[in-house]
Amino acid sequence: MYRVLTAASLFILVLSLLLVAGCKDGEPLTDLEQFLARTEVLSGEALDDTLRTLAAGSPPYSVFANYVIGNRFYMAAGDSALAVGWDGGTVAALLDSAETYFTYCVEQDSTFIEALVNLGSLWDDRAQVMSARSQRDQKLDIARSFYEKALVVDPTDEKALCNLGSLHLAQRKTGQALKYFQKVLDHNPDSALAHYNMAIMFAEAKIYREAIHEWELAAKCDPNGDIGGRSRDNIKIVNDLMNSPDPDLTK
Repeated sequence: MYRVLTAASLFILVLSLLLVAGCKDGEPLTDLEQFLARTEVLSGEALDDTLRTLAAGSPPYSVFANYVIGNRFYMAAGDSALAVGWDGGTVAALLDSAETYFTYCVEQDSTFIEALVNLGSLWDDRAQVMSARSQRDQKLDIARSFYEKALVVDPTDEKALCNLGSLHLAQRKTGQALKYFQKVLDHNPDSALAHYNMAIMFAEAKIYREAIHEWELAAKCDPNGDIGGRSRDNIKIVNDLMNSPDPDLTK
């Protein structure tokens, strides 16, 4: 007698088959990383059905599934924003959906740091489209509160610290921004994300040689990743600027 596998049961089967594959570069994968690795073998309706089924179930898989669904909406919002900007109606609707699923995660597990950081980032994005300073600062305050909640869970979380630094940089609070970026580097000198953000800080201050140095470090720490690629692109842009006839760019 043959057994019919639903999408959800297929996931559980895959989960059990991959249970022993929990190492990455010699380090154990977190539960979330294992979940993400297992869902990568699914696609289309199988993936959608699996995520919906697990999201309606019990933690921890419900938390992970809601997180993945939220990320899909968030990434779709980012893709749409590239075309129409963060103030587009479709983008706003996608951000609302992402917020809903990230909130489900936090309601089920208040220590789920990835969702807390993403909620902060989401409100950070919303702040960028506000023309009134008071409205922008209000949304940034909400973003800050989520980053700070994440840091209660893990005071060394790289993304929360770097995002807080970027938030302060957006408000022209350079000293505060530097403090957060440096805290990451004190804990992990090879943080590509912190070096990248330090470079942005120097570039905005028109301290271009220091910006290039930080982007070089970011590229060295992340030679094959997105941060490394963006760092190399930015180095080229800044070098072109420094070779322009404007004397202010040669600092």
